[in-house]
Amino acid sequence: MKPLSAVTYVRENKGRAGIAIFLLFLTTLLYLAGNYVDSIYYYWDRAMDYSDQLCVVSWTSADVDGQDFNDYRKILEADEKLIVQGKSGRGYRGLPWICTMGFEMGSSSMVFNSPEDLREAFDVFGIEADLSDVTDQSVCISSALAKQYGLKKGDVLDASVQEGIEGSYVISAVLEDDSFIVFYVDHSVAEYRLNVLSRELKGEELRDYLDKLRGDRKVHLDQTVRSGVNEEFEPFFYIFGAGIVLLSLVLSVIVNSVITGQYVARTYEFGVYRAIGISKREIYGKCAREILLMDLIAILCGAVICFLFTFLANELYYLPAGRYLPYGSKIGLYGFVASNLLVVVPTILLKGKSMSRADVTEF
Repeated sequence: MKPLSAVTYVRENKGRAGIAIFLLFLTTLLYLAGNYVDSIYYYWDRAMDYSDQLCVVSWTSADVDGQDFNDYRKILEADEKLIVQGKSGRGYRGLPWICTMGFEMGSSSMVFNSPEDLREAFDVFGIEADLSDVTDQSVCISSALAKQYGLKKGDVLDASVQEGIEGSYVISAVLEDDSFIVFYVDHSVAEYRLNVLSRELKGEELRDYLDKLRGDRKVHLDQTVRSGVNEEFEPFFYIFGAGIVLLSLVLSVIVNSVITGQYVARTYEFGVYRAIGISKREIYGKCAREILLMDLIAILCGAVICFLFTFLANELYYLPAGRYLPYGSKIGLYGFVASNLLVVVPTILLKGKSMSRADVTEF
């Protein structure tokens, strides 16, 4: 029957439906908010991937004569699964950056003993770049990081660019891989440090393998960047999740109140449906279809607006500044779905139950 059509209701009650659609549209903004939160990982993605394939092994002060370190090095060099690069020089300072959310984030760097070691590591990482100009005292950074600092190939990276950088390095390559990590080439500092890479093992699997080879030797293995980032930002994501639930509950109450007012005014209409023999189940279905149709319109409008906002924000503001807002993310999707369900499901259940009990004889 046409009176039971959700499309008919929305078309003939544009004002009422528009208010409900706008409120339901607000749930889609949590998708955008989730993308902002997830953008943090954009800056760490490549660094985490590279760190998964490279472990820095270093001497500890407990190994007084360096015997443990040297023995361990021989074991690593004899293992066919591993690529062992010589003394790498100490860890150097990276370049902090401003993330999409507007605050400064920490930095990450890798140090190689020679241009040949850097090329070998890039081959393992899968980085394609012109490294023909790389020499000792060189540094490679991504184009996004270069934009944030206003740097280009041939410029000098030293303490005048970022406080804490020791020495002076020529930017010999600007990478197009969007990694926010600084790759140094410097053999001037000879310490007990090794870069250990693998094409077969990654992440914690690589660390566990190296740990078994280490035994009880007094040698340090660094943790992956991934584990450090996850540990650092885990509370942040819990806070975001709690915020989603809280906002969704508030929005659910508001939407339910607005739609309740709309349906209260239609109680007589639903009472007539019941009087002419339309079942409670059909009335329940009518309420559900109306609310779901308004929700669908809200989602479509939200998707278009979120996409346009993200596109314009990236093209006009973020990308020129070396930043980026993702178009989609699991966090954004989970946030939107959770919010939408917390708003829509109770509304359908409450309105459907209320209208299916409408009795025309009460008027």
